[in-house]
Amino acid sequence: MLINSDHTPWLAATVIVTSAATASYIYYVEVTPYGPSGGSWPGIAYGIIGTSFMVIAGLLAARKKVRTWRLGSAQLWMKMHLWLGLLAVPFILFHSGFRLGGPLTLTLMVLFTVVTLSGIFGLVLQQFLPTMMTARVPLETLRSQIDHVAAGLSADAYELVASVVGPLAEASEEQARLAAEEEVQKARPANWKQIARQRPAATQPPDAGPLRELYLTEVRPYLNRRPLDSRPGPDFRQLMIIASDEWRGKVEKLVRICEESRQLGVQLRLHAWLHHWLFVHAPLSFTLFVLTAFHVVLALRY
Repeated sequence: MLINSDHTPWLAATVIVTSAATASYIYYVEVTPYGPSGGSWPGIAYGIIGTSFMVIAGLLAARKKVRTWRLGSAQLWMKMHLWLGLLAVPFILFHSGFRLGGPLTLTLMVLFTVVTLSGIFGLVLQQFLPTMMTARVPLETLRSQIDHVAAGLSADAYELVASVVGPLAEASEEQARLAAEEEVQKARPANWKQIARQRPAATQPPDAGPLRELYLTEVRPYLNRRPLDSRPGPDFRQLMIIASDEWRGKVEKLVRICEESRQLGVQLRLHAWLHHWLFVHAPLSFTLFVLTAFHVVLALRY
């Protein structure tokens, strides 16, 4: 969710409510002889308001699960999740009187702090990472298609190299992929996605040994690396110097293939940062709600 002018009313309301609550808390502390307490009427009021904000903010997860609910747009729920979640912070602090208390309240405050900070962290990521992805990954691909595209790049690279140096027994996976592709095309000759592939060379030219070596030692391992592996790409500088005119153009295509593969890796890493913070925020939020309910029950009983 991007913070834009649509959030101005929410920001203004948050500032006003926080200021009013702060003023009331200062007055409450000044007129209370024994200091603030979560069990006093003002303390209970702060707790009820803060917990209500937390619950409303937390209902975003339920809203996402049941998309047919006609209870406001997804954007509205995201704004409530953000701004009510932030508003809960001062009210919970006022409820506690800025004290940690016993083991349960200490645990609650630690969880509340981690959940709040992780939410802010995710919000900051959402402001900057999409722009960074656009700038650093001009060849951006749909996340669900990245594995397929990466496999296609590996096959394309093998095809280029094999068309110069001949078949490579070490690249059995790429050979199997190209063979399966050929079988599909034979079975569906009218398919508009037909790809004209180059055949492996019958013999290797005398000067193509460095191309074969670089492909097996650097290019192929790089294209088949693990998705989040950030190793540097192959160094083609020496090969470009010695490449003959017959296959220099194919080396240039290999460079472009490795560059696209690098961008896929960057996209995956940025995508992981953009989404994996939820694996901290979401389960801890659920734990916080459970312990908060337990805290409320204990407070009412005792």
